[in-house]
Amino acid sequence: MSDDAPAGDAAATFAARAQDDHGEAIRDLVVFGDAVRGDDRGVHASVEVLLVLEEADPERERRLEALAETVGAEHGVVFEVHVLPAERVEANSDHPFIRTALEEGRSYV
Repeated sequence: MSDDAPAGDAAATFAARAQDDHGEAIRDLVVFGDAVRGDDRGVHASVEVLLVLEEADPERERRLEALAETVGAEHGVVFEVHVLPAERVEANSDHPFIRTALEEGRSYV
């Protein structure tokens, strides 16, 4: 990643590719943390993603994590992708991690 390329570009790229390849299965894709706060200028820039699938699908989860790794390598950032089924997110909506991601994050889907 060049000094001028924000991690937000990586997030947008990941979101677009995830939507193209898995759109029907994705309920929410929210980017939060450094990429949203603008703290993405450091050597270890990261993009944190809460990706909510309509239902649990371990194979799709692996493919989305691999996609995040590919996009991260292209943009020079590290992705932390947290894939959860919608049912689990709904049942734990008051959990601090889920609440923070949804309240502070930027929704791409």
